Amino acid sequence: MADADLTLVVINLSLPVEPEDRDLIDRAKSHGRWLVAGNKSDLPRAAQTSETLVSVSALTGAGIDALRAAIFEKVAPQRIDDQESGFITSLRHAQLLRDSLEFLRKARTAIRENTPHEMLLLDLYGALRPIDAITGATTADDILNRIFSTFCIGK
Repeated sequence: MADADLTLVVINLSLPVEPEDRDLIDRAKSHGRWLVAGNKSDLPRAAQTSETLVSVSALTGAGIDALRAAIFEKVAPQRIDDQESGFITSLRHAQLLRDSLEFLRKARTAIRENTPHEMLLLDLYGALRPIDAITGATTADDILNRIFSTFCIGK
C-alpha cells in the first residue's frame, strides 16, 4: 500500500462489515489515496459503513463505469489549476513523447476491445520506454549507441 498510487478496498455489500474490513480501510487511509468499492450490489445489502463507497456488481457489471471514473478521478484529478504548462525544447524529446502517446493510444484501443491484460502490458511498456529515455532511465547499450551515433571514431 505504501507504494501504491491508489489502494482499492473491496467489501462485500451482502455481508455485515467485519472489524478486519474496517482495519483494512483505516490502513488504506493512512497510506494515501484510497477508495472503497462495495461489491455484490445486486444482492440484498447487509453492510453498513460510514465510508463513501462505489457500489458495483461483478456479476452484472452494474457500477463498473462509475468505479472506473472514481479510480481515474483519484489517480488523475481533472483540475486545470493543478496542471503545469510548458513546452518541449528538444526535437528528440518531442519525438519520444509522440512515440509514447502512440503506444498509449494502442493501449486505450486494447482496453476498449477487451484485449487480455498481458497484451495490454506490452503497449504500456512500449509507452514507458520513451519516457525512460527522456528521464534518463537508460541502459548501457543506449549510452554506447548514443556515443557512437554522435562521434566519429576512426583508426
